[in-house]
Amino acid sequence: MTLKMIRTDWIAIKSHHWRLFIMAGIVALFGVTGLSMVIIPMSAYMALAFSINTFAVEEKGKLDSLLLTLPLSRKAIVRGRFMFMGIALLLGLCVSGAAVGIISPNMRLGELYMGVTPSAIALMCALGFAFGGFINLCMYPALFRLGYEKGKIWGFYLPIGVIALLFGVISVLSNMETVMPKILGWFVYWSEHTLIICAVMLAIGAALMCISYRLSL
Repeated sequence: MTLKMIRTDWIAIKSHHWRLFIMAGIVALFGVTGLSMVIIPMSAYMALAFSINTFAVEEKGKLDSLLLTLPLSRKAIVRGRFMFMGIALLLGLCVSGAAVGIISPNMRLGELYMGVTPSAIALMCALGFAFGGFINLCMYPALFRLGYEKGKIWGFYLPIGVIALLFGVISVLSNMETVMPKILGWFVYWSEHTLIICAVMLAIGAALMCISYRLSL
């Protein structure tokens, strides 16, 4: 049933498939501008942004009535949506991780803090997964509960606005001489304990996904 739900969602959003190219272009801009380390978490964000098209198509096309005629339980529908999102997220992280490795000469932050190494890319992918888990927790329960039009405001735009604000604050603080050594120290510690940090980030992301799934049910 889960595979049937994934296939149904993929076919339902076929008119939105072209957006994948737009999103890939937006992510690629970060690499061109030298912000290559941002590519991986941004790809996680774009993957989740693409996955919510299933909610938009369902609401605008009244597909909930169609889903009720199929041999699908409520649990199968929620599980299918989460599996669809998970596939998009993992593909986004894998493709962006490979892209960062290819464009590593422009990886300024990586060169400054951790070095362009497979472990640094793996660490960023783990951080991207945890970030995806947080965004999923903000988005999916709200979308299931409120629908697409209302849910995207509280579960999508609001958390992204807060994250963008925090990113701006961190960017400003990172240019301060008193804060820069601390940030550098974090990156050095992460680079020396990559496996531990990756494990922690993956565990956090998985826990957030599980909480989101239970709330969505």
